[in-house]
Amino acid sequence: MDRLDALKVFCAVVDTGGFSRAAAKLGISTSSVTHQIGQLETHFGVKLLNRTTRSMSLTDEGRRCVEQARRLLDEMDDLESSLSDSLHEPRGSLRVDMPGILAQRYVAPALPRFLAAYPELSVRLTASDRLIDMVDEGVDVMLRIGELPDSSLVGRSIFKNHYVCCASPDFLARHGKPEHPDDLELLPCLTFLYPKARQLRPWSFQQDGQPFTTMPRGAVAMDHVDSLIEMAVQGGGIVQHLSVSLIAQLRSGALVPVLEQWQAAGPDVSALYPQRQQRAARIKVFVDFVEDVFKSAAASLPPSA
Repeated sequence: MDRLDALKVFCAVVDTGGFSRAAAKLGISTSSVTHQIGQLETHFGVKLLNRTTRSMSLTDEGRRCVEQARRLLDEMDDLESSLSDSLHEPRGSLRVDMPGILAQRYVAPALPRFLAAYPELSVRLTASDRLIDMVDEGVDVMLRIGELPDSSLVGRSIFKNHYVCCASPDFLARHGKPEHPDDLELLPCLTFLYPKARQLRPWSFQQDGQPFTTMPRGAVAMDHVDSLIEMAVQGGGIVQHLSVSLIAQLRSGALVPVLEQWQAAGPDVSALYPQRQQRAARIKVFVDFVEDVFKSAAASLPPSA
């Protein structure tokens, strides 16, 4: 008896609700289904199904068996897929999820290059900041800012963030350049408002390697990062955000970094994917691709940022 095949038959019987329906689904005879279920019960030494001429139900042992059998068969499918991917060109569908700012500014503009390199891959990208269950939602790769305490995921850091304070050249010409975080009390600052908590985010700094926070006098508070950055570009005040949100403006000179010597490290941008898929070729090439995208972005930052 091939135990994996027998477990597939058993799961099909449970899923379809009957021997004949399972036989039709699997393309085998009903007698073969009956025989394999009998062999499986003999092998385990327990009864898996209560059967009458009109009904069928799982025993307690049968419920435990079907739960573990499904996990085992899923893991076998993943193994076969992973080994197949490692031996062939990446192909099939790739489902990825990431914050909108990463999709819009970095990944989407570079995707045509990725798809040209791997024409047998298709990408389905969703943009969200919420925590998701990758298995339940069928996500292969997830990009997130910050660390997720999920040991079932493999995480690879692809961008080192810093908290950057900056303002427009016009603003600095009018107000002067702050030399110390305490100077922010005398200047209009543009502060981020946490959307759910409706609380202001403190500004992060470091001195001699020791992190600290302060809450400057806020001219304006918003819960939308891009709007705060645009207001800063228009000369509305000093803003502090993660460097990943500011690369374009810093690179163009629309915003100029200040308080550079007080700059604190921020949460990394990381690519996360299930452990069982880490050798799959389609996962590997996409993670390598986004890492290259963010390395290029980091290299374009002005040295002071």
